[in-house]
Amino acid sequence: MKLCGKLLKNLICLNFVLSFTANIFAYNPPAQGENMNLYLNANQMTSGFSVAGGPLLNINSSSVLVNPALGAYQNRITLDFGYSGIITCDKDNPYSQAISTGILVPTKWCNLSGEIFGIFSDSERIHWGNSINLKMTASKEIAENFSVGIGLGTGYLWGMDNDWNLVCDLGAVYKWGELGPMKNFRIGASVLNIGKVYNDNYAVGINGVNDKSQWTTFPGFLTMKAGAAAEFINHENFVLGLSFDVSSPCFQNLIFDAGVKIKIIDCINISSGWQFDVQACANEVQTWVPSIGISVKFNLDTGFTNKEKWQTSELEVSTAWKNIYDNVNAFSVGAIVNVGQPDVAAPTISIDADVEIEE
Repeated sequence: MKLCGKLLKNLICLNFVLSFTANIFAYNPPAQGENMNLYLNANQMTSGFSVAGGPLLNINSSSVLVNPALGAYQNRITLDFGYSGIITCDKDNPYSQAISTGILVPTKWCNLSGEIFGIFSDSERIHWGNSINLKMTASKEIAENFSVGIGLGTGYLWGMDNDWNLVCDLGAVYKWGELGPMKNFRIGASVLNIGKVYNDNYAVGINGVNDKSQWTTFPGFLTMKAGAAAEFINHENFVLGLSFDVSSPCFQNLIFDAGVKIKIIDCINISSGWQFDVQACANEVQTWVPSIGISVKFNLDTGFTNKEKWQTSELEVSTAWKNIYDNVNAFSVGAIVNVGQPDVAAPTISIDADVEIEE
């Protein structure tokens, strides 16, 4: 436990060192450019963008975009799909959108995931441009309740100024267990976007202009992120969890995320997320309205797989809404398929001994 805590502490310290040693540029990303991945699906939009797995530790291939170590805590093959539409109320470009799909596969060596997503926004109110992106991660629990992960991502941007990115992510998660009134308490940390991020000289930044003298990179180069999550109420038919995170893109901004999720009778989830972005607030592109979402889980008959543990799977469908700022609003739908049932049984060990007794 001391070793895990020391490793996590060192990772957090590394985040600060990398951020302090990064080159300092004038900070002017597009509105919500630091949080584009938040809008890929309904689950991301309302999970509090949590490095600790969200209020109730729900893991899929898009969860690892914020912390690659989270994939280690999923023991089923998971498929996800998401679509988000953003109404910008921009006369020239009134509608933006994002689409994503991915898979997470546990193996005996490590857990692997891949997510491909496209973001398409020419509106100057959220000037993200058009991009196709791929993120792949590997994660493993290297000690009891302690996991680490690494992610590699690349993408291509067009529509304003053509560009590409190639980045690496590092992360760690420690599952503490019970801590006072909290159950399933977790802490996590990650360093995101180590490498070349998008740099668009034509993007309109959060200050509303772009005279090409300011660094319009996004998402944030060397973004450090840390957070915690736990369940505060855990009954058979009612579970309530909370999460809280803080991140600093290139140590030039502070972004706070909070999430709450309620699970009712193990099939209905009501969730909400809220974000406070210091730079966005200073430039009057900050919303004070939390996101809201709901999801419903169904059992699926997957007996056609002819595998005993895959006879029944789960389908979770979700929808969410989030006000980005002013009259810019995002609506999202998503679906997650967990193949088979979770492996919760302890392994059995049998010894077949054939002993001959000499008289």
